[in-house]
Amino acid sequence: MKRTLLLAALILGACSKPQPAGKPDILIATAWARETVAGQTGTAAYMKIANFGQGEDKLLSVSADPPVTAMVHQTSNEAGVSKMRPLSDGLAIPARQSVTLEPGGTHIMVMGLKAPLKSGDLLKLRLKFERSGEKPVDALVTGAEGP
Repeated sequence: MKRTLLLAALILGACSKPQPAGKPDILIATAWARETVAGQTGTAAYMKIANFGQGEDKLLSVSADPPVTAMVHQTSNEAGVSKMRPLSDGLAIPARQSVTLEPGGTHIMVMGLKAPLKSGDLLKLRLKFERSGEKPVDALVTGAEGP
């Protein structure tokens, strides 16, 4: 009897855990980064991340080649002052929706560049998602106005 009750409790516990609604299907488009000038060691990258799948996903981290510091940042305006902060909990990508990383909003901050990025270069990024794994992205380096 005790074994039956224990088994029933384990089954009920497993059934009550929320399960993902479906599989995400992530597509990354229009990736670009701002060119830099001599002495500038940082830039920002922008893109559109679309999820065509039935399940949500989350962008957990970003890395870049050559190895530099890259992270997802959010820009906010507080009392007329723009402030940036890293999104330490990741960036949610809801099912059947897209998220746009753009100037003045959410973006990828890249710091520690050893050489300037010139218009026409490619900044190689790797985006790591909670459910979709790692996705390589080539961000086209352009002027400040974007592509």
